[in-house]
Amino acid sequence: MLIAILGDIHANIDALTATLDVLDRMSVDKIICAGDIVGYCAAPGECIDLLRNRGIQSVCGNHDQCTFNVNLNDNSNVREEASTVFSWTHDRLRPDQLQWLGSLPKVIQTDNFMVIHSSCQPYPNWTYVTSANRAALHFLFQKTDLCFNAHSHVPLLAMHRPGHQLTMKYFHNLILPRNVQVMIGVGAVGQPRDDDPRAAAILYNTTANSATLLRVKYDVEAAKKRILDAGLPASLASRLTLGK
Repeated sequence: MLIAILGDIHANIDALTATLDVLDRMSVDKIICAGDIVGYCAAPGECIDLLRNRGIQSVCGNHDQCTFNVNLNDNSNVREEASTVFSWTHDRLRPDQLQWLGSLPKVIQTDNFMVIHSSCQPYPNWTYVTSANRAALHFLFQKTDLCFNAHSHVPLLAMHRPGHQLTMKYFHNLILPRNVQVMIGVGAVGQPRDDDPRAAAILYNTTANSATLLRVKYDVEAAKKRILDAGLPASLASRLTLGK
């Protein structure tokens, strides 16, 4: 079975549509979203409807939760541009779209792997797994050998074998080792931050037991125009060009 795991769509319908078009041509068997469907970009409702209409499973991301609970947020540790978009997004979603965001689970777990937005560490919420120390805490709570997450917007690979040093690096294509805990950061569809503006997703082949990074070009200028036309911060548009 070929499974695509993608995340951090962030209301970028141009990137999402391009990515799904490529995945359709590859005849993937299943697509799972690792959260943050909304936030930053200007087409949140369109992205929600596309995932819902296609029956794509998703976990809840921090932007999804903050948009649903917009009046309950403590934004003291949130970038101003992000908190601005929470309210903007909430006001533009239909009640059924907001309800769908609020119904998303924190974790999707199968016999072989799990999908979560950030760290499996239960506290504090929404911890970034971007260092070996944070990966070590994450692995304490990872319930399967393989876990996919998002949140960092960067394709990452962490591996832990008991009695060996934990490794944390940028993702590279690989055959997944046996009896090793593996965490794969799937990168970002809608706002990559690894100096590559192309949308990212991970292809997990359960037969070959392999993981491969997919990059997809999309119409960045169209996505930027949507942001500017919506009156959202110009910085959110410019960073799409840079992949930062």
